[in-house]
Amino acid sequence: MAENAVQELDRAALALLQALAAHGDALKPYLEANHLEALSNEVVALRRALLGLEMGALYWDAPTDVVEDLAKSMTMPVSEAAAKATARITPKPRGD
Repeated sequence: MAENAVQELDRAALALLQALAAHGDALKPYLEANHLEALSNEVVALRRALLGLEMGALYWDAPTDVVEDLAKSMTMPVSEAAAKATARITPKPRGD
């Protein structure tokens, strides 16, 4: 997947998360129970997948709580989140 596509999808996901946070309460009376929460969870799952695409194999080495926090961020693009998560993965020095 092209880097451009990841960035575009992430921008749309961030905008949707922000819109849900800002206007979700106004929509609740018109939607089924938990619909907005489920939608928000799906958008976070999309951002988690995009974060994995940005990080590559390092994604699997990142602590789960770090990945979750970064995927749920409503302001940080995945490119920035990937850099932050990668920085938190410190390879252990080998004493050969």
